[in-house]
Amino acid sequence: MTLFGDEALLPRRGDGELAGLELRARVSEAVEKLSVLVGEDVQGLLKRVLALVNLPGLSATDDHDLREVLAELRLCEQEGRRGYKRRLRRETHVGRPAGIGRLPRPRWVKAAAAAGSCGLCGDGYAAGDMIGRAQLDPKLSYYYVPMGWLCWHCLVQRRQCPTRRDVLLRIFHGLFADGGVGFNGHECGVLLEWLASDPALAGSKPWTADPLETTLVRLRASAADGKPLTWLSPQTARTIMAVLQEPAATAVLTGQEAQLLTAVAQHLAEWDTNPAGVRHAQYGTGWRFRQRALALTERPTVLSRLGGPFFLFQCKVTALGALQDPDKP
Repeated sequence: MTLFGDEALLPRRGDGELAGLELRARVSEAVEKLSVLVGEDVQGLLKRVLALVNLPGLSATDDHDLREVLAELRLCEQEGRRGYKRRLRRETHVGRPAGIGRLPRPRWVKAAAAAGSCGLCGDGYAAGDMIGRAQLDPKLSYYYVPMGWLCWHCLVQRRQCPTRRDVLLRIFHGLFADGGVGFNGHECGVLLEWLASDPALAGSKPWTADPLETTLVRLRASAADGKPLTWLSPQTARTIMAVLQEPAATAVLTGQEAQLLTAVAQHLAEWDTNPAGVRHAQYGTGWRFRQRALALTERPTVLSRLGGPFFLFQCKVTALGALQDPDKP
């Protein structure tokens, strides 16, 4: 018999499906029982857990936090008195890019206790891979949704070494949140290369209807100068999405990139046509409507599974011309 029953394998059956109050109760129970096993009082052990999640109390945690805490407590059960303190120690140093590619310091970084999937790109990660939770400014919490556990690329590298999928995710969540889309110089370079990958794109129907020559000039200048922020209007972002669906643009994509492009295009179309019949009188026409329509889609995608809108961070320039510190609001 183990501390939590006769099942020693991790994760415990059913833990991954728990949510809400039931999950909180399971975590509280695990803390109490582990405290007995390791001989540490409950409040002392709880203090270690709170230091791990970098939050003032368990009430401030969400289900993503609590599932990882529970998985850690299961591992502490196996490692016993000698190993539990090492497991309940928070990573403090995270090497991050400088300049326009820098993202805010993560709230919580750790080696994954179990396999899972990234809360932004949806890619899988294995137990032991480094993952983390991003900070979310309370001022943004009204309409932005906290992202789940992020893979290392999405947590640290996606603005310094962006991929075409990073560009697509930025367009999707920018439009989701009812605004324009902001790119840094690195992202502008990726988008510019994609739009210029075939001269035939300039003669495509969406490009002809809404010419992108001026946009390409802006993207080129931003990439060359390393600008921290270049805003594109929602209409321009929509035109770009239409152009990127042309055969000449999709020919250069990998399978994962093509899949994400199709998913973004699908949900943009659903927000226009409202096939789920979401009531505008109840949800309006903004992000709440899009959020509901995404949840009710008849063709689920990785984007509908993860939800949103997510705040993907924009690096601003201060009045003195310096880059804003991403760790300060």
